[in-house]
Amino acid sequence: MSKLNIYVSEMDNPCGIDKRTWYVTIYDCDGNVFEFCGKKYVVMPAKCGHLSVEVPPGIYYIKAVWSFSLLGGIYYVNHFTDAAIVQVCCDDHVCVKLFNPTIHRCGTIVVRAVHDLAMQKAIKPQQAKQFEEVLNATLADVPKPKKQFELAHLDEIEKLVREQERKTK
Repeated sequence: MSKLNIYVSEMDNPCGIDKRTWYVTIYDCDGNVFEFCGKKYVVMPAKCGHLSVEVPPGIYYIKAVWSFSLLGGIYYVNHFTDAAIVQVCCDDHVCVKLFNPTIHRCGTIVVRAVHDLAMQKAIKPQQAKQFEEVLNATLADVPKPKKQFELAHLDEIEKLVREQERKTK
């Protein structure tokens, strides 16, 4: 068995560790909740943004949520981390940090994805426009991240992708 230490970053601070309790789920490579020796590695509490757990060697996909509650028989989740994929070897000690993005970044990425779907003709331009208008209006009322690293690279990446596309045509 190996020790896997999972940390969740603070909002707007990738180098910090969040102080809330998060709920971590570990998945196998097929996207199923990892199960070993009768134990499911699902919604395990990570108090103060940290969880230490023993796992057998393998490759794992890890995510976390906070504000996990059961209402009317349905689980509702308020916030998700980014995912991490980690490879754990025998008798290893591995640390991984899950990034806790702002809702503004998540929304911005979804708007860009919908815009790209319209450009690819996967959805109608009018649908994309309506979606973008609603989500952009909603995001206008959401505070932007204090540290712009979450959003600043998006324009640069898009510019580089467009340049690469032009070179291959």
